[in-house]
Amino acid sequence: MNRRLFAAIIIVLLASVVIVDSQAYAQSSSTFPTISYKTYQGYNITISSTEWNSTVYPVIFSKNFSTYDWNDSPLKDYILFDYGLTGLNPYGAEFIAAMETTGNLTQKNVTIAFEKISPLDATNSGYTNQEKLNTGALPGFANSTPTSFTNPSVRSSYGWIFAGGVVVSIVALYFIFNRKKDE
Repeated sequence: MNRRLFAAIIIVLLASVVIVDSQAYAQSSSTFPTISYKTYQGYNITISSTEWNSTVYPVIFSKNFSTYDWNDSPLKDYILFDYGLTGLNPYGAEFIAAMETTGNLTQKNVTIAFEKISPLDATNSGYTNQEKLNTGALPGFANSTPTSFTNPSVRSSYGWIFAGGVVVSIVALYFIFNRKKDE
């Protein structure tokens, strides 16, 4: 088989895997860890993945709560959780502490808890939790700030980094598959 054809097939397959994988990720709902808390009235509440998806996250996605459209954000799963989706980040811990003083897991109580922690700064980054949420930044991560998401030069640099990686990969494949064999 011609090496160039083989290299082209490999590139097309890799690109299709990336596209299909990203579409599957966007369409699937995440599995969140189960977290328990005790209300001020002494009730034990357990929040499973189902409750995160049906009760908690719809409040965050509501345009009444945050002006940013979190529904389409690839970062939406990490608003309350760490990057491994195994535990809470600092903002998620603030939310659970607020729920302990608010009560049972209802959308009304979830909204009250989020309103309680909105003026706080979960990571001491200099921005309130609400400022971060309204710009698409993650309140539970110190390196995620409103300026890193609203500054166009920062966003465009991510595109250049990705494009550079693709170009370097193509050049490397070209030289790997087009070198002449020593005779």
